[in-house]
Amino acid sequence: MNYFPSFEEFSDGLPEIRECFLMTGGSDYLLRVDVESASAFERIHKEILSVLPGVLRINSSFSIRNVLSVRQK
Repeated sequence: MNYFPSFEEFSDGLPEIRECFLMTGGSDYLLRVDVESASAFERIHKEILSVLPGVLRINSSFSIRNVLSVRQK
């Protein structure tokens, strides 16, 4: 079953998801999620992302600080 369209539609509807990238390699999607705290992320991870149809694995990382924002071309 192709879960990609429903996942993409879902990601557009959750305000904490700031960006969603379709990826090559070991992961299908890369999400940039903006939350206030680790417990807020845990809620999204546990109650929302992990129960979506087709989601088999979630690999999470957290930024420590912003080193460089988007440059102008």
